[in-house]
Amino acid sequence: AWSIELNGTGHASPVIFGKKLFYTLTPSKLAKTRAVVCVSTEDGKEQWRTTFPFGEFHKHQFNSFTSSTPVVDAKRLYLWWADKDGTEVMALDHAGKVIWKHQLGAFESQHGSGSSLALANNILLVQKENLGDDSFIAGLNVETGNILWKHAMPADTKTPYATPLIRDSKDGLEAIFASTDNGIVCLDTKTGSEKWRFDAKFEHRVVGSPVLSGDILFASCGSGGGGKASVTLHVPKDTKAPKELYRLEKQLPYVPTGIGQDGLFFLVSDGGIGTCVEAATGNQLWRKRLVGKCFASPICIDGNIYVFGRDGDYQVYKASRNFESLAEGTVGAGVHATPSVGDRRLFIRTDTHLICILAGEDA
Repeated sequence: AWSIELNGTGHASPVIFGKKLFYTLTPSKLAKTRAVVCVSTEDGKEQWRTTFPFGEFHKHQFNSFTSSTPVVDAKRLYLWWADKDGTEVMALDHAGKVIWKHQLGAFESQHGSGSSLALANNILLVQKENLGDDSFIAGLNVETGNILWKHAMPADTKTPYATPLIRDSKDGLEAIFASTDNGIVCLDTKTGSEKWRFDAKFEHRVVGSPVLSGDILFASCGSGGGGKASVTLHVPKDTKAPKELYRLEKQLPYVPTGIGQDGLFFLVSDGGIGTCVEAATGNQLWRKRLVGKCFASPICIDGNIYVFGRDGDYQVYKASRNFESLAEGTVGAGVHATPSVGDRRLFIRTDTHLICILAGEDA
């Protein structure tokens, strides 16, 4: 449908509300600034751009200064960013005007920031687990940014980059977090109280987010070029004690988040190898080379899974017990951000462009 040049860097996914698409980037020609940009989903035409100065910080070579994906609701767009002096969370209206902004203290890490925000009804969840003394998860009032609750999460070895997983329970929404030092933790999103915790005994960093298939949860950790360990838990709603089912050991994801659907897990390793397993048993149904190196998470649209590689290669295949490839090709530039879907369109952020494909079109 359309393609626009980004003229900047960033690994955050675009977010969509109605006919508006919002994305963040570090402009290539404006040193030490970050921008929030709004474009029309229909033609990619820029609606507005708001820029913010920031102090550059140490980060991993594969990270960016705009890696945390924003979240959006009917009234506001929410951002969480780090700079050399600390972190701040803010809300903008849909016209790009800052409504509120709050400092959340220092963020100490080996690789920079990257965990994304999550919305649980009218509570904004910020996972500020880091190596410093001020390490926590917080729930913020979306209208004011005021902190409603804080849950201490001391991290002393590895800063996590996973995004919280939100699901329903009889008490309302709950959020599941994964990290090296604190294991798998489930919090009540209204109060921040801990509902359960499982020591996964992870020794490596958690980057990809936990994923559910029904009541079965998969989480993994890794280092270097791939996943090193995983755990799969039975976590019925309102459980007090998750039960470990099994641990997968080969071709594990480290950065990409998997997909849970129809009693199956569809996983993609950082090396581009796809695996389908039965969620309840861990029984492997198939394993195939999908793309080359991979950081972006696969997404599922109408029963088909799309995965994009760091060199711009892609594969589309059925979310089924039997592997069936539907399409493969290239988008012309590397993909680090997970694609987004909205307004009957697929939005692919490459290293150079933002590409829109209308439902029914070929890539």
